Amino acid sequence: MKTTLIRCTLVPAFMFLFTVTAFSETVPVPAPPPRPDVVKPAQPQKPLPPPPPFGPRPGNLAQNVPMVEKVGPGLFRLGDITINKSAMTVTLPATVNMNKGLLEYLLVRTGGKTHESLLRTSVDPSHLQVAFLLLGLEGSNRPLARQGDPESPQGNLVKITINLLKDGKMVSLQPESWLAKKIDDKMTDVQPLEWVFTGSVIRDKRFLAQLEGSMIAIYHDPIALIDNASVGGESDKIWFVKEGSVPPVGTEVLLIISAR
Repeated sequence: MKTTLIRCTLVPAFMFLFTVTAFSETVPVPAPPPRPDVVKPAQPQKPLPPPPPFGPRPGNLAQNVPMVEKVGPGLFRLGDITINKSAMTVTLPATVNMNKGLLEYLLVRTGGKTHESLLRTSVDPSHLQVAFLLLGLEGSNRPLARQGDPESPQGNLVKITINLLKDGKMVSLQPESWLAKKIDDKMTDVQPLEWVFTGSVIRDKRFLAQLEGSMIAIYHDPIALIDNASVGGESDKIWFVKEGSVPPVGTEVLLIISAR
């Protein structure tokens, strides 16, 4: 059966009201009520626009969606996510999930494919999607057909940085320093990868990143929000944890994703 994938390009319907409030600089003033002695001519009825494709899912999800809260000049918070409009960054907490083994993901939600992800987070994938959309990132209008697709994913370039506390000091590093690439049966260091925000897809009215918890893919995955557009991203047999470089499993880190 042929399945159609549709990229999520709209801020979810359940986010619209508080998004407008949080990011607007002016408050519209309602028009005064009409005078009783003035009768307006009847206006033709306009058809209502179709609903956006990405709306609340079954289970009263809208009740669990946090409000976008302004916490400083150009700074907003959506649950555990911090959005910096000036710096064009999204920051979220994560935890070291693996310190050895074969990888397909850099980040998944807790409860997702944690057996093949370097990091995990409790952040909701739909909230992260909204954060990127609020920064103006559009993602891809040509999602990959399948996991491991040999085509290179298209989208907005982003930079990923990991911050962690080490010996009492905050240290910043690139995630590639915790990765190894297997070439001709030899482990090699990983050069900086090209990460792109593609946005996830909707199938049968379900937001698949939310369903599967896949957020940042090293091995091509159209369901993930961010994909690896570098050479080798089509292979699920070459990406490994660089053993000895990663702190203990359970170490808390901050993931900073910057628009490029």
